[in-house]
Amino acid sequence: MSDTTKTADLFSFDHNGETYTFEKSLSVVRSPKWLRANRRRDELDLTFTILEEVAGADVVEVIDEMTSEEFQAFGKKLMRELSAAFQ
Repeated sequence: MSDTTKTADLFSFDHNGETYTFEKSLSVVRSPKWLRANRRRDELDLTFTILEEVAGADVVEVIDEMTSEEFQAFGKKLMRELSAAFQ
């Protein structure tokens, strides 16, 4: 199996000239068990819980270093992908 096939369903984003890819598919966070376990989190807590669940520690470090503007742009792209994962 090629590397492209393995990562086709993983979220990727560009930051400072590099491409970063999440370790797990966003579909992980749509299982009934995961949703039930995380149903009472506020929006901000849920956002970071999702990132910590699927991104991987190295990618979370990159996200932590983003400016507010970069994080907002990243968040918009991520929310579009999350919405698509729930279709």
